[in-house]
Amino acid sequence: MKMKPVKIVATTGPASDSYEMVLALAKAGVDVFRINLSHATQEEIDGRFEWIRKAEKELGRPLAIMGDLAGPKIRIEEIDEGAVLDKGDRVTIVKERISGNKKRFSLNFPDIIDMIEPGAEIYVDDGAIKLRAENKTDEGIEAVVTVGGPLLSRKGFLAEGIALSKTGISDKDKKSIALMVAMDVDALALSFVQSADDVTEVKNLLPEDSQIMTVAKIETAGGVENAESILEVADALMVARGDMGLAVPMAKVPHIQKDLINLCLKKSKPVITATQMLESMVSRSIPTRAEVTDVANAILDGTDCVMLSAETARGQFPVEVIETMAAIIKEAVKHKDHLEYAEHHAISHAVSASAGTIADHIGAELIIAFTETGRCARNISRHRHKEQIIAASPNAATVRKMNFTWGVYPLEIKPTKNFEDFRKQANHIATHNPVHELEKGQPFVIVAGMPFGEVGTTNMIFVQKAE
Repeated sequence: MKMKPVKIVATTGPASDSYEMVLALAKAGVDVFRINLSHATQEEIDGRFEWIRKAEKELGRPLAIMGDLAGPKIRIEEIDEGAVLDKGDRVTIVKERISGNKKRFSLNFPDIIDMIEPGAEIYVDDGAIKLRAENKTDEGIEAVVTVGGPLLSRKGFLAEGIALSKTGISDKDKKSIALMVAMDVDALALSFVQSADDVTEVKNLLPEDSQIMTVAKIETAGGVENAESILEVADALMVARGDMGLAVPMAKVPHIQKDLINLCLKKSKPVITATQMLESMVSRSIPTRAEVTDVANAILDGTDCVMLSAETARGQFPVEVIETMAAIIKEAVKHKDHLEYAEHHAISHAVSASAGTIADHIGAELIIAFTETGRCARNISRHRHKEQIIAASPNAATVRKMNFTWGVYPLEIKPTKNFEDFRKQANHIATHNPVHELEKGQPFVIVAGMPFGEVGTTNMIFVQKAE
């Protein structure tokens, strides 16, 4: 059965903190599990890694893990459980670090409190809660609640006219990076990236031979402005619409989303669309029609992945959310035309672009890309052809990272030694795979590079009939 081409990223959390739930989510369609390193404890991280790797073995298909760094985000410190702000309540944001409640709370960057001016709008949890600053005091700043809601620990905090200057990588993030390297994570998401230097700074902390994928989250005005140069050094982008919608005029977010997705398509790099995709399903078993339309439009824009956050981390219906997302994907891709890009003239791009065209002409339903790094499969994927793509690689890290790429089913294989071995292996894959097995005599397209096993040598298209 043909797989869904758009990949699903699900955030782990209290609602999905068991092996049984991780397995159920994977069965429902999750390709990548996100671990929010702002919130997760060491014990939680250990458990989630163990469960995901165990589920991967049980299902017999790769599951990728993405660690999401906290970054220089202003966050509320610890809050007593059950704190709820109501419209009209008064609250003081204090400079002293405290265990907060509905009347007083502190921030992880207390210095910014002095920068908030009376009259400024304050947004908590991506704008779910709104405050208006009123009076400065020696203790901090007093504010009135204009839109209420549950006040939760470590949620984002943004005040009008206030932005953190470049702070470098925090000690917390340095520890998180070292931990993720030690645990062999597949991808690292970098929060609040403003320039290419922010990505390079993180990459410099990775081992020289690291295969960890870097995902730059575009969620600031600087990130939007510098997206092209950021993508030159990052391996992928995330369209992080929550904070972005507070950093730039909200009405511009849909067009920015389209531009960022198109940029990634042109560069053959994955893109994740995130934030509030099915947010109402945190507490409802069905989404709103507007949410369904939003997800479908991201797919029609060309996104590789759609990401769920609170829906699977703390929602009441995590499995139903994934099933709903998979159903939307299945329907939306029926209306997605393939894309043509003529601006690249490298041999590898020309070969990859031709694969889908040849498949269309000969009626092939399967393209097999033999790849060391995944680049070949990504180059084919960017054209969004209707054929199933299988990325065959001897590199386990490459196989997992292919879970971020549109329309690609990753398969780990033994290294190919010679042309005859390669031909036999391709035939076995075509007739024995979980997503689109061919019958004898059906044609398929193979894309590879010679010499075998060398990086960056995509130079061959081979058409074969299943035997």
